[in-house]
Amino acid sequence: MQVAENQKIELKSGVYTAVRLLGKGKSGYSWLVKSPRGSAVLKLIHDEPCAYYSFGDKLGAELRAYDALSPLMPLPRLLESDGNEKYLLKDFVPGQPLTELIAAKTLPESAFRQMFALCAKLYPAGLNIDYFPANFIWNGGELVYIDYECNPYCDEWNFENWGIYYWLNSAGMHKFLATGDPLAINLAKDSGKPIVEPFRAAAEALAAKYAGCAGAV
Repeated sequence: MQVAENQKIELKSGVYTAVRLLGKGKSGYSWLVKSPRGSAVLKLIHDEPCAYYSFGDKLGAELRAYDALSPLMPLPRLLESDGNEKYLLKDFVPGQPLTELIAAKTLPESAFRQMFALCAKLYPAGLNIDYFPANFIWNGGELVYIDYECNPYCDEWNFENWGIYYWLNSAGMHKFLATGDPLAINLAKDSGKPIVEPFRAAAEALAAKYAGCAGAV
């Protein structure tokens, strides 16, 4: 399925109008769409490779992640999916993308507290989510994960060893949003590993502060 701005799209639940591209991730392109019933997010699964992540059935993985994560945390409601057209439609969550708050140095510390509290549910369940801040919205003081992705837990890719360093790198995130340069936030262009050292002390302090929220596997 190909989508362009202002295009009418006929889905199972009705006709939607494509408003704008929200972003591209490892699995697909996410579009804001509207219908008389309101706004939604249409995610079109792509077949583009990722240098640091291996995929099988991308749509199937998203649907399985939705089933696994729904009992543990708030998620945008899944409205419909289609295996032939390779898309899923979910509720649109209003709010500010965490990437923008990080770039503007306005991310509240309560976002870290909420994230560590969420880890206390995910880790004992043997799961990691994608902690990159583009996958979160700040909605009225609540941290909302808007992606459908999870993976088996491992220390290397948990929040305190991986994701938190993107959350702390305000200057790098500002440059990344402005230029798209992955070296502003990553150790190497295709590594998927964050810049760590300038932020290690801050990351360790936050982890220690909210240690009571985090669970052990």
